[in-house]
Amino acid sequence: MKATRIVYASFAVAAPAILLLAACGASGPAPGTPEAFYVDLGCAKCHGNEREGLRSGPPLDNLQDRWREESLVEYFKNPKEVVAANPRLKYMAEKYPIVMPAFPDTSDDDLYALARYVLSDSDQATDG
Repeated sequence: MKATRIVYASFAVAAPAILLLAACGASGPAPGTPEAFYVDLGCAKCHGNEREGLRSGPPLDNLQDRWREESLVEYFKNPKEVVAANPRLKYMAEKYPIVMPAFPDTSDDDLYALARYVLSDSDQATDG
């Protein structure tokens, strides 16, 4: 009986905290936004939620110095081919344990939206 009361008491304390977190927007980016698409495609798993980079993928900052939307979309469609043709990318790929996946079945509109998101304010991605 005492164990049951402890469980109920724990729930009574935890439930309001969980509801408060949900109400404060702790659920992630709004559906349909470029940020949500970034997360849904799995980019955040390697590059971080704030594009800060992780052990599995480089930070996505200052990309506008090296990329245009069109070239990023081509990279998203076939990273293996783009990396093979670019010595800088080949060097970068060797530094990370996970290979960039291809997104050949994702629509061009979605890939361009992702490219714009990754390029936008990418010089401030690590400031967060």
